[in-house]
Amino acid sequence: MFTFCPRCESKDLGDQWVGPGRKLRQHCNKCGWVGVPRTPEQKIVQTTKEIKVNQFYGFEYHLFDRYGHAMVYSRTYKDEKECELALREELERGRGKEDGPYTGVLWPATTVVEGKLFVGGT
Repeated sequence: MFTFCPRCESKDLGDQWVGPGRKLRQHCNKCGWVGVPRTPEQKIVQTTKEIKVNQFYGFEYHLFDRYGHAMVYSRTYKDEKECELALREELERGRGKEDGPYTGVLWPATTVVEGKLFVGGT
């Protein structure tokens, strides 16, 4: 594999899939040079991935009254500490109230999930 184009010496190289058999070949994005097809490098198939918990990619909290009924669905926070501080303020407001004490759940921005691996016959 080349680190620069043998024709124009650009470092702006990429890989592209070609022909039957799923081969890779290098190409230059600057001058259009293409290399010879090669067998792709072996990669490990990942069975876990990180996914967003909500649509705004941030932390949020839900607040519940003493009976477990939802009272507040917070806005989304970019920072976990800021979200926790807002949640703690809400919990403090519930102290001594008839529908308190409140319970809160702080939701992370992302979580990791694991998939099932299936392998075809050889």
